[in-house]
Amino acid sequence: MMNAQAISRQARLREISSALVIARRSASALPSFPGELPDSFDDAYAIQQLSRESWEDEVAGWKVGGVPPDFIDTFGETHLVGPIFAKSVKYVGPGESVDMPVFARAFGAIEPEFIVQLGETLAHDRLFIGAEIASSPLPAINDIGPIAVISDFGNNNGMIIGPEIVGWREHTVAPTLVACEIDDQQVGACEVRDLVGSVDQAIAFLLSHADRRRIEIPVGTYISTGAITGIHEAEAGASSRISFGDLGDFSLTLIEAPAS
Repeated sequence: MMNAQAISRQARLREISSALVIARRSASALPSFPGELPDSFDDAYAIQQLSRESWEDEVAGWKVGGVPPDFIDTFGETHLVGPIFAKSVKYVGPGESVDMPVFARAFGAIEPEFIVQLGETLAHDRLFIGAEIASSPLPAINDIGPIAVISDFGNNNGMIIGPEIVGWREHTVAPTLVACEIDDQQVGACEVRDLVGSVDQAIAFLLSHADRRRIEIPVGTYISTGAITGIHEAEAGASSRISFGDLGDFSLTLIEAPAS
């Protein structure tokens, strides 16, 4: 039986979850974090779980993101995770374009990433070029910090899965220059040299996190493995081209997220 303090804590977390979910469903910006900001990752993940359980969609994958250096000593964590829902996943072929929604008058960003799909064994894992679309009803979500990011679905509002990188574990993939343009201006570029190592690190972190929190990660789950060139803020109406060198490229246009 929970004591009065535990009941009060649970009620506060439910209120925060409800406010964040309502804002996402109505596609409405929030002026500030709804309620008192929790002081632990445990409470932030508890909010995330409550929101996940009330969201009317299946979890298709998870994003793994970095904790900003200024917060690592405070929380003792270097990474964080958030759910990616099936309806927010889009597929794009080589050179093709796709529309991706972000919340108007709030936060939106484009992040080139490698996307892994878990197989029965390591040898069956598939890898794709892709991107995460970060967006939240909280305009200052990243300034507030990782507690806010975790609480609001990891600041995720979609994932793009592009062309597959065939044989990525069996064959050495040459150093790859990943570049992101927004409205015809390059906003970030990075050469990836240890493709397998960086992807496996993200997989290991997610599986460890899921084990600690008793989250099932079935075969076929997608993992967005972390921003390669940075977090590139953009608003609805912006167009972007993302290049992974010889591995392929694709484009996207940000559109205003509708109420659901």
